Amino acid sequence: MIRVATLAATAVLISCVIALAYSPKYSFSDHPSQDGRCVGDDGVGDLDRSERACLEQVGELAQRIGSALQLKFRNGLMRIYSNEDTKCHSGEAEGCVKYQLTGYFPKHDLLLIEVDYWEGGDWLLVRADTGDASKVVSPPHYSPSKLWLVSVASSVGPSGPPNGIDIVPAAPDPSLKEWHYRVPDGDQWLYEFAGWDGDDRVKLFVTSTEAPTKPRPASVERRDGTWHLTEPK
Repeated sequence: MIRVATLAATAVLISCVIALAYSPKYSFSDHPSQDGRCVGDDGVGDLDRSERACLEQVGELAQRIGSALQLKFRNGLMRIYSNEDTKCHSGEAEGCVKYQLTGYFPKHDLLLIEVDYWEGGDWLLVRADTGDASKVVSPPHYSPSKLWLVSVASSVGPSGPPNGIDIVPAAPDPSLKEWHYRVPDGDQWLYEFAGWDGDDRVKLFVTSTEAPTKPRPASVERRDGTWHLTEPK
């Protein structure tokens, strides 16, 4: 059995995600992103997105060839993401990986690739014109004006997504810088996306692993062109 067959089927990962008992199925939070979900995809969570629907929508940009996901960028270059099926079947944790096309943002020509490991996983936002890619912790949410995309995820143990926050400009613009934050080992805070407040402030819910209480508010705000995390007090 391939344990990495899909994050959606990995009970260990799902059981470890923060607030899962109160979250929609196959989701990291109460607010799974619907942005970038492909036409014809009837899922609602972070982990139940349909590659088949995405392949049909993007046409020649991507195709599934056996265990490989082949991308053909608009600049003529190609890239192949190959599943390590042999390692996954043999039960080897190291090197076991699977790639799936699970989202497309047509306004900005961005592809979303889910990357599943033996334990845990992450996502890639790939620009269809150049192939430039940014690693994020979950399917991202657009800001109100679709200027930014934010990903937030937290988990307990090695089976979940990376604990962190990523903010990526939707369109390539040298004046708009990506921002990536990974929660340090031993840190008590678990972050969850709560919504946008305009295009320059991301609202968060935060819980503590040391003294579980009701979620506290926190935020990431853009000031003077730079994003800043405000932790709960």
